[in-house]
Amino acid sequence: MVTMMKDIREMKHFRKWAEDKNPFLAVTAMNIAGFSQDCFELFESLRKGKRIEGDIPLPSLKRWLKLYRNPDRIGKVLLNALSNINADKAKGVAITESLLKGAKQLQKMTGEQLKAEWEKILPDERKKIIEDGHKTIEEYKEYLIHDFTGEATVDEAKEFKKNLTKPEFIFLIRVLVPCFSLYGISPVDLLRQAQQGDDDALEKLIRLDKSIIFDPKISEIIHQAQAMKKQERMSMIKKAFSSKPRVKTDMKMIKCNLGGLISHFSIAMRQKITAAEIRRLYDALARDMGIGEVDPDLNDPDNLVYDEAFEKAIQRARAMWHIILIPDKK
Repeated sequence: MVTMMKDIREMKHFRKWAEDKNPFLAVTAMNIAGFSQDCFELFESLRKGKRIEGDIPLPSLKRWLKLYRNPDRIGKVLLNALSNINADKAKGVAITESLLKGAKQLQKMTGEQLKAEWEKILPDERKKIIEDGHKTIEEYKEYLIHDFTGEATVDEAKEFKKNLTKPEFIFLIRVLVPCFSLYGISPVDLLRQAQQGDDDALEKLIRLDKSIIFDPKISEIIHQAQAMKKQERMSMIKKAFSSKPRVKTDMKMIKCNLGGLISHFSIAMRQKITAAEIRRLYDALARDMGIGEVDPDLNDPDNLVYDEAFEKAIQRARAMWHIILIPDKK
């Protein structure tokens, strides 16, 4: 038991996997992969019709419907929630913000501009910049590894439950994450399709969020459906209202989808992590956590996920994340 705990804290198999990779990218991939259990519990609760956030009243209808068109508010609430948990979390957020700020500044400059700016800096200052950059990234890596292997304190658990009462957080759990993960589309795009008369989109939306029937355009569709000679649409609406989202959710599917996110993120950083490397990441984490030599969810003896099939699953998931994270501005 002591040896296992020591291995978990050291994360030696993950560290071996990360040796030839950018530290920032490696720990980001680790945290994405490590989110699989949380995702599974989230979707299982959704599938069984449980209120994931507990017995907490929903926000007012007007405020709730506005969140469909204000995802930026959700991001701000999440960042604030993360930074207010404790000093260690706040430090992690500060490091993240620093790295993101630097990345945004670099994106605004061309290669020639970067070269010109770099040549203006004295050699000793260049050395210090490089050393400070490496130190910041190493601090970020160690912080995330520690956070990955640690357990939430009582105060952290209380703070987390407190955040669950915020309208944006409730919307994130009940609508935003499930809509992206189950349907591969944003809630506002699904709503737009439903408003334009797409019955499949309307059915999915009502199954996901019963409150959407109060959207003016959706209400009008339901109002008119009552008078139609053919009652297929009204029957579908009634059935959808009394049903849960239809989706097969298992750990294999979740890990493939999260693997697609890792792939998308690595390509965005121009340091692509292949499907085979993502598979090895899952195996390394399984060994570090004392689960086995390979990830059992990706090596089911009755339904093996071979390399080619896994690679195709990663490609499909990556395409989905591209649509989600880089929307068509038209």
